Amino acid sequence: MAGESEKFKEYFSHLTQISFLGRIYKKYISSPVLLSCTRQFGGRVMEVGCGIGSGVLGAYPEKVTGLDINTEVVEYCQSMGLKAQLIGDDGIFPVKNNQFDSCVLDNVLEHVSAPAMILDECYRVTKQGGGLIIVVPGEAGYRSDLDHKVFYDEERLKTLDARWKLLNLFSIPFFFKNKKISRILKQYCLVVVYKKLI
Repeated sequence: MAGESEKFKEYFSHLTQISFLGRIYKKYISSPVLLSCTRQFGGRVMEVGCGIGSGVLGAYPEKVTGLDINTEVVEYCQSMGLKAQLIGDDGIFPVKNNQFDSCVLDNVLEHVSAPAMILDECYRVTKQGGGLIIVVPGEAGYRSDLDHKVFYDEERLKTLDARWKLLNLFSIPFFFKNKKISRILKQYCLVVVYKKLI
């Protein structure tokens, strides 16, 4: 447990190193795009893996609830007045069934070796017909973080989980997919919008 606590502190420190331009990009470019993806499903939005609140949670604190496994980042978000809760060691979200209209995973899935539990929990807490918005880095972004474990390309995202219907797949910041840009620009990400089928 002590080793995990140290890893949480290290990753918290890593997250706080985001540049001023990075913060501006997250708040004024990517977060508005992601929130717009949630609107078709309703106004109750949960950001899974909210980190230090630099994504949709921080950009829209009145509309978004955050969850994370890292005690350091949850405490930090709470100290900033953000609605953030800790995911327990068992991986179960501290949320009732069907409580949210959509879940957002912004640069989270690539950090997880086996995503089944996260996908199960997103499915459980999302209403019928709700949404799942997943953002994953392109090749350059994936290579830039040693904590990344699984690379997701378009094909892998299209067949991620049969319980979710793929509605849209595009990239940010350009809205068109381009493998060459994926290889050279760290900020390039794929965004997938899914709808809960049952």
